[in-house]
Amino acid sequence: MKTQSKNAELIIAMSCTKDWYHYLMVDIYSLLESTKNVKKIYLLIETTNINNVPYLKVISQKYNIEFKLINLNEFLISNLSANSPNRDTIYSNFSFGRLLLPDIVEEDKVIYIDTDAIVRNDISNVWNYDISNCYVAGVKDYGIIADNIITKYGIKGKYINSGFVVFNLKKIREDKLKEKWFMLINKVKLVYPDQDALNIVCQHSEMYLPSIYNSCEYAGDRITMEPVNKSLIKVYHYAGPKEYWVVDRLYGEEWYDAEEKFYNEFRCYSDE
Repeated sequence: MKTQSKNAELIIAMSCTKDWYHYLMVDIYSLLESTKNVKKIYLLIETTNINNVPYLKVISQKYNIEFKLINLNEFLISNLSANSPNRDTIYSNFSFGRLLLPDIVEEDKVIYIDTDAIVRNDISNVWNYDISNCYVAGVKDYGIIADNIITKYGIKGKYINSGFVVFNLKKIREDKLKEKWFMLINKVKLVYPDQDALNIVCQHSEMYLPSIYNSCEYAGDRITMEPVNKSLIKVYHYAGPKEYWVVDRLYGEEWYDAEEKFYNEFRCYSDE
């Protein structure tokens, strides 16, 4: 269900370590080139100084965007237990950033986008989905469901991919979900820690979004083998192993095209 909110200003959040700032910049660039009504972007990273993130200051000036930088390490210390079975896995601890949004984001609603993604078409319309009765909205993760991983956790509701999620922070705060997520993370070994925790707790209060908002080799397109009209895809998400980044990955050429356009426009600022 959608509500009418044509002039809505989007609030975005992203999270990564400093080793990923390059990919973060391409992600941000692709978002701002395709979606014109972004108001603020929260960056859950390793610094609060915009000058420590290459290109970020000039991007902020060009697009007139407010960036709010959060040193995520400080939030992880107080939420992720030193003895958590999900600490220091193959997944970065910064992947838990999306689950800390209730404590970080001032607004009542936010769109979280993974750093290993690019936005190629305007995502404004997703803000109009009425999620007032849901905690989160995201794209069905066909890969996880096909592998029957959810049966391990007794999930009988929905299961979404956490690479692109709309969070209803108002409802999440009211029901203290952040505390429930980290109680689980700090006690139970999970396969995909942040994503599993999110889905286990929210399974009966999630909304499925169209797959065009998270076109992912592992979560949809190749799993279902459904024909995809490429011109309709909003977000390309390169989930999975990162050894070769997007080489030979589904829609890999889209990421390289976004990267090339970014550097063609901003390489002159590389020494600032």
